[in-house]
This record gives sequence, C-alpha cells and structure tokens, in this order.
Amino acid sequence: MEKENHQPAISDYEITRLIHSARNKEAAAMLQLLELFSTDIQNSSQCARLPTEEARSEIIVNFLELVSLE
Repeated sequence: MEKENHQPAISDYEITRLIHSARNKEAAAMLQLLELFSTDIQNSSQCARLPTEEARSEIIVNFLELVSLE
C-alpha cells in the first residue's frame, strides 16, 4: 500500500490571505504558496509528457501566473 504524506491543513482564510499577498507581489507569500503545493506540483510533473524538471517549471510558471491574475 502506498504511504500517504499528509501536509497540515491550512484554512481557507490563510490561503486567501496568501493569494492576496502574492497578488501584491509579496515574494514570501508566493514562496509559501509554492511550498504548500510543492507535493502536488511534483506529482503532476511526473504525469506530463515532458522531462520532469521541465514539466515542474511549466507548472510553477502557470501557477504563479494564475495567482497573479486579478
């Protein structure tokens, strides 16, 4: 059976606060969001039809662009 690695839960309020801070170009908030979703980014990059590092970079760029949209 696959071992699950659960991250601590984060509230909707905290995610919303991080997104608003990231939209205001706060680097620390952007880094926290990337850290929060790092496992999902890594798992998704392994399913892409690209080299893993290239897929990971594409996902991160797209994620940051999405967060920056207003």
